[in-house]
Amino acid sequence: MSAVLFPRLFDEAERARWRMEELPWSALRADVVTPELKALVREIVISEATTFSATQRFLQEFADDVDFTSWISVWFYEETKHPQVLLRWLARVGASVDEAVVRRARVTTPFMKSKVATLVMNIISETVAAARYVGLAERSPEPLLGAIARRLAGDEARHAASFFSFARARLAASPSAAQDRRDALKVLHVWSADRSHVSHPVHLFQGAIGFDAVRSRVFHLIGLLVDAPLRTADDVLRELRDTPQGELHGTA
Repeated sequence: MSAVLFPRLFDEAERARWRMEELPWSALRADVVTPELKALVREIVISEATTFSATQRFLQEFADDVDFTSWISVWFYEETKHPQVLLRWLARVGASVDEAVVRRARVTTPFMKSKVATLVMNIISETVAAARYVGLAERSPEPLLGAIARRLAGDEARHAASFFSFARARLAASPSAAQDRRDALKVLHVWSADRSHVSHPVHLFQGAIGFDAVRSRVFHLIGLLVDAPLRTADDVLRELRDTPQGELHGTA
């Protein structure tokens, strides 16, 4: 990979990074925390725990990309703070998550065969996570949790932008750009057709940012990546038909 992104992204992370002691811990209102809210935060903690095994896979499968794997060390640190801060919030409201549950949640499914497809999937997941945290910040009845969610939303949005930068650099340098472009489109097509992510409990806290708005944002981002105006699933199918297949890397 010829592009060197890590120094810029590292500096951005340093400027944006928040510290645990900066959070308004004294603003906690345990009296407004419901069992349903505790259960929601537990589920978020479990979903965030996948960072551990994802980092292992990134370091193994992108081992030849020094720039990207250097940035992954920053991503791992910042993402690890997410379940940590939520666990601290849970402890202060008299709840917890069993360590064995967190340990099991660290296991993820194998990455896609295409590196570009893997990066695109992460652009999508970070974009959706950012929107969900914004929704949680807007609708949380507990002010400390709202403040935490706003910081996590900022992290996830910045991570989505960073994955986008690495995906764009990889596409620009790819000797099989048409195949990689098709892999990116295929990921978007599969994601847009799968409604299971809509039923996730965090979706209930998306607030003013409805899923249609998030979906439009995802389509726009991947459209920018593959240089195509993508607004609907039909647009994605059209681009898939028009992109030479060659030997598809595969996304399984």
